[in-house]
Amino acid sequence: MTTATPTLTDTEKIKRLPWLITGNVFNILFVLLTFEGSVFVLYLDSLGLDTAQIGVLLSIIPFANLVAPLVTPLTSRFGLKRSFVTFWGVRKLVMSLMLLTPAFLGRFGSGRAFYWVAAILLFFSLARSIAETGGFPWRKIVVPDAIRGKYTALNSMSTTVASIVIVAGAGYVIDNGSGLNRFMILIGIGIAAGILSVISYAQVPAELPGQGRSARQGHLASMRAALSDRNFVLFLLVLGLGTLGTSSLISFIPLYMKSQIGISEGVVVILSIGTYLGALLTSYLWGWTVDRYSSRPVMQTSLFMMMLLPVGLFILPRGNAASAPLAMVVAFVQGVSTLAWQISWAHYLYVGAMPEEKSTAYSAVYYAWAGIVGGTGPLLAGQILNMTAGLSRQIGPFRLDNYTPLFAFAITMMLLSSYLVTRLRSNQPTSFRQFAGMFLTGSPVRALGYIIRYNLTSSEMARVMVTERMGDSANPLSNVELIASLEDPSFIVRYEAIHSIGRMPANDELLEALIKVLDGYDSELSSAAARALGRLGDPRSIPALRQALHSEHRLLAANAARALSFLNAAEAVPELRAKLASEPSKRLQIAYAAALGKLGDEECVDAIFDLFMASKKHLRRVELGLALARISGDERFYLQHWRGLQIDEGTTSAQVLTGLLRSPLLVEHPEWRELLNEAAATLATGDLATGVTSLADFMAEISPSESPTLINQLFSQVAAALYTHGESRPELVLLALHLVHAQLHKKEQLTL
Repeated sequence: MTTATPTLTDTEKIKRLPWLITGNVFNILFVLLTFEGSVFVLYLDSLGLDTAQIGVLLSIIPFANLVAPLVTPLTSRFGLKRSFVTFWGVRKLVMSLMLLTPAFLGRFGSGRAFYWVAAILLFFSLARSIAETGGFPWRKIVVPDAIRGKYTALNSMSTTVASIVIVAGAGYVIDNGSGLNRFMILIGIGIAAGILSVISYAQVPAELPGQGRSARQGHLASMRAALSDRNFVLFLLVLGLGTLGTSSLISFIPLYMKSQIGISEGVVVILSIGTYLGALLTSYLWGWTVDRYSSRPVMQTSLFMMMLLPVGLFILPRGNAASAPLAMVVAFVQGVSTLAWQISWAHYLYVGAMPEEKSTAYSAVYYAWAGIVGGTGPLLAGQILNMTAGLSRQIGPFRLDNYTPLFAFAITMMLLSSYLVTRLRSNQPTSFRQFAGMFLTGSPVRALGYIIRYNLTSSEMARVMVTERMGDSANPLSNVELIASLEDPSFIVRYEAIHSIGRMPANDELLEALIKVLDGYDSELSSAAARALGRLGDPRSIPALRQALHSEHRLLAANAARALSFLNAAEAVPELRAKLASEPSKRLQIAYAAALGKLGDEECVDAIFDLFMASKKHLRRVELGLALARISGDERFYLQHWRGLQIDEGTTSAQVLTGLLRSPLLVEHPEWRELLNEAAATLATGDLATGVTSLADFMAEISPSESPTLINQLFSQVAAALYTHGESRPELVLLALHLVHAQLHKKEQLTL
């Protein structure tokens, strides 16, 4: 009898994720109060250590990661979760020895205290590294990839809120306490929180038997395979350069704020609230973004944002009342950018760089490398600060000090990292330029708001409204939702989505989606898609629209014709002429005539004019007149005066003719001027019949005598039509005024 292989479903994993997040919340309290962040750096400074010694101590923890490749087979055999929880607890016991530091300092002095703290950190770091060696592949197993970005964001939001609370309390304790006792209180609280984190992690499911485990020989082979994986090695280089830049800079920001900017220790700690607020307000955005657009563009964006940090720190005013508020702004930017960096590279590590079947070996290599660069950053920063301790120079409003070379080093590392990100392999086509453009096009804030509402709404009318407004935002962030709306159960939502896509910036995905609808079974939606393609303005849709001209659905073909004219598809003119000649419906003939007019096809002037004269509907004649105006001259003149003729035909016509009297050509032809003046004066009195006849006389007088082109023939045909229909058809008068204006302008050009 075969025994079924146990499985751990995504649903079961998701149910226990709250325990993982709870453990992370307690753990961040432990981290912030014991060995990382402003509190720990200020604690080391209070021990009387210099920047080089502080840099050495800060580097011990990441350097301990080098044991990862050695212990990975052991943690794999012992169990990933069991290794993590066990040594996560051991490190709390080791850190509790830090509470004895004041007694050690009083007995042996600061010189020996350095070695005491270093020894504690060394054993603490070894336990931490062993735990993380099992923890990284265990987390990859227990967090489903499909929600990894959202989990990371929710986890970040939870830990950030906790961080804000603890940092505010720590700042109060430091400002209102004295000596080392204030730090001992905080470390004691941190150790208690750390114990609670271990209890919480114990509630999360372990990996399945055999999952993530391998023999030592297989493990070493997998590690060699990881080092032969070009993309993984390139990722490590990207991560290394970025980490060198960020860790070297961020490690000593508290001391920079205290010694160079002149901010008190308590306020320095509270500045971290700005960092956490920046992370809190953008955490879900970054998590959602990497899930949708992949890691690479977010990694580049975060690196460019982090380059603003050294610039902001450099220009901060010193010893000024505005120093602390402006430093809080810099801290906020730090929170936004560093969180984006952490979420994006972690997402790429788990989803893009690390194959699940070799996650243990890849994690070991990653963890060791992270230790090298993570330790080198603060160590190198401490040495730079120590070697340039005497640097002090004022250049205009800016002061150069020993932190200035550190800022330059950080920017250089980040620039190199951002360049190499472009070389990483990615399954997503979104480039950094496209991603950045999403936040510079239309209204990204409105688009994000509509996306949230789209995912929360349920009623049909609410979906229709949100879909319409996503189009109003004209921002590509909502492309995915608009494409999804094309398959909404509601016809109205689908219809509105098509029109909204037509108002968006052109995009490959949107273009493909509309063409799919154009070729679909629903002729009404296909017609809407044809109009949207014309409005979208992407010439790559021309072949599909030309194919739609031959659809059995004549309304769809007519809409495709209009769309082709918007795309300036001159290659479709022969097909449009044929459709105009063969279409039996007068209403649909107008669509082909309008399209040919917009394309400026002179060959169809006679056919359009015949349709113009035969049409009985005023608006149809106006549209056909516009088509003829486009072929014969500048359509703006026609459209400019159309509104006026709707209000008062006689006055508007008289004003137009009076304006034409200023033509220098009429000085040479006084007889033309007299006829035109007579027509203007008569129309001004409201005598339309006589005025239109005078206008026809003027047109007959100036009728082109050169070769009978189609446009010249149109001029003569309109003049003749004025005698019989001018008084009853204002659109004919408008076309006549347009042709007179175009003819006078043409004759003026010939005389130059």
